[in-house]
Amino acid sequence: MAADTDPESFEQIVEWAYSTLPQKIRRLPDFPGIQVVDEPPPEIFKEMASRENWRHGTELLGLYSGIFRTKRSFAQLQYAPDLIFVFRGPILRCSKGDLRAEVKQVVWHEVAHWLGYETEEQVEALGL
Repeated sequence: MAADTDPESFEQIVEWAYSTLPQKIRRLPDFPGIQVVDEPPPEIFKEMASRENWRHGTELLGLYSGIFRTKRSFAQLQYAPDLIFVFRGPILRCSKGDLRAEVKQVVWHEVAHWLGYETEEQVEALGL
């Protein structure tokens, strides 16, 4: 387990994971920000854990917060920026040794949600 990874190097791994995305996706003008947070907020975790298909004991590794790109309207007001959250604590607790690959999977997974793959099943079908 990589629990002794310092915050700066974890953020560098997240930056590296972002850099592995296809350039045509990274250059989209509405690409969401990526925020590293130690733990998911309790209210978000509680909401996710109450979902019917959430497996008990599962950690929340990342989260896309915003309007799916495929659901936007030109007349729509946006009150908060779209963000991808990467949760350091859960990722480190679940790490099986290849932290770079695991962070990359979380980043790509949440980007897939932003691109419009709404359900976990749709994203998993992409291999993410």
